[in-house]
Formats: sequence, structure tokens, C-alpha cells
Amino acid sequence: MKTSSYEKRLSVVEPAVGDHFQIHTIARISLGRYWGSLNAEEKSSFQTLLEDLVSSTYASRFKDDKGQVFSITATEPIATNRKRVKSILETNTETVALDYQLQQEDGTWRIYDIVANGVSDLSLKRSNYSAMFKRSGLESVRQEILSNIAANAAQQTQ
Repeated sequence: MKTSSYEKRLSVVEPAVGDHFQIHTIARISLGRYWGSLNAEEKSSFQTLLEDLVSSTYASRFKDDKGQVFSITATEPIATNRKRVKSILETNTETVALDYQLQQEDGTWRIYDIVANGVSDLSLKRSNYSAMFKRSGLESVRQEILSNIAANAAQQTQ
């Protein structure tokens, strides 16, 4: 992640996101009740798009090595097959509390939500995407996500 190339960081992040995030759960919860109205192809395409968004977000946020320190502070069960990993990300200018919500599936723990300073990323996605879907359909949600991916890539030239 210490490389200045967005493309190189993205090439490191993409397989990690695929291995460690439960994208199908994120996609389903993000669209709420509208998820059931999608056909298999739309579901698959939406999952791929969300995976690209998560990858581009990580690759864009760590463009400079500023001595960030990531520390795990605790792990606690949430439910039978869920747990929370509490951590802190410290930079020169701020400290961010990051709680990773994980779910076990087929013996593997995968991230389905990240809570940063008390704000759930999955709750924000659900609120935004389901409202957008209700107003304008799946294509408007797709365009919003594509716009965010493009903005993540564009930040690298600034």
C-alpha cells in the first residue's frame, strides 16, 4: 500500500476485498426490500459493482504513507455466527475508531459492515441506495456507485 500508484494499490486491494468481505450480504442489505425484485444477473452485476467500490475506496484512502498505525483493541461476539473486531486507525492528524462486523460463513469470517466513529457504512448504503432505487430504479443506484468509483480514481491525480 506504500506505492504511489493507484493502479498498483488497487491490484493489492482487489483480491483482499474478494477474500475478506461478504459482498453478497452487503449488496442484499444495501438494497433492502428491493433486492428481491432483481433477477440473478442484476444481483451478480450489483455485487461486482459494490466489490469494485469497496476496492477503489481502500485504494484511494491510502495513497500516502503518513505513518498510519492500525491496532486491534478487542474482539467480541455479536451473535452465534457474528462478531465485532474493534480497532483504531491513528494518523498524524486523527484517530478513527473502526469496528469491523464479521459473519462466519462456511467456516470463514468475512466483513459485512464497517462502523467508523459510530457510523455504519452499511446503514448509510442502505439508506441511500434503497431510497434512490425507490425513486429511480437500479440504474440510478448503479450510476451513483460508478460515479463514486470514478471519484476515488480521480482523487489520485489531485
